[in-house]
Amino acid sequence: VEHIKDVCRRVARAGFAAIAPDLLSRQGGVQQFPEPTQQTAAYGRTTAEERRIDLISALDYLKFTPFVHHDRIGAVGFCAGGANTWDLAVNLPELRAAVPFYGAPPAVELVSRVEMPVLMINAERDRNLTARIAPVMTEMLARQKVFGVRVYEGVGHAFHNDTGANYNAEAACAAWAETIAYFNKWLRA
Repeated sequence: VEHIKDVCRRVARAGFAAIAPDLLSRQGGVQQFPEPTQQTAAYGRTTAEERRIDLISALDYLKFTPFVHHDRIGAVGFCAGGANTWDLAVNLPELRAAVPFYGAPPAVELVSRVEMPVLMINAERDRNLTARIAPVMTEMLARQKVFGVRVYEGVGHAFHNDTGANYNAEAACAAWAETIAYFNKWLRA
């Protein structure tokens, strides 16, 4: 949770509006689950459709605030949030950019629905998830989608989470700089 709050602060410092919806709100909110294992179990009780509805509702709220350009919305997520970012990329064509960090990519047959530029950020030592991006990249190339991919060498899953055991400051800072550069390219006027 602290990592997500920090990401929101960093997005705001970069000049963007940010929102981090509590995807456990249907179960009383993340504060009801003080232990990480409880949070993981509660998240496991959510469905992709519920998460998508909640994320789209949060984006709708954000879009209608006076300082947000409703036609320049991006999404970034980490781990399960990376998978949710992919889900939005497949199901919300109005997004202008998506940056999933080591999140499970969509099924290859869904890639045709991706309309926005996607920057995939993965970790070399996160072999399972990183290997799953190859067919997605191939399909994106075949469909002439705009995308980038970065696999950080020598790091594992969750290397960006500065509250976790796999945190790698050098890779995290570089990946964040790439994320903001991507958003600057695709979300600025």
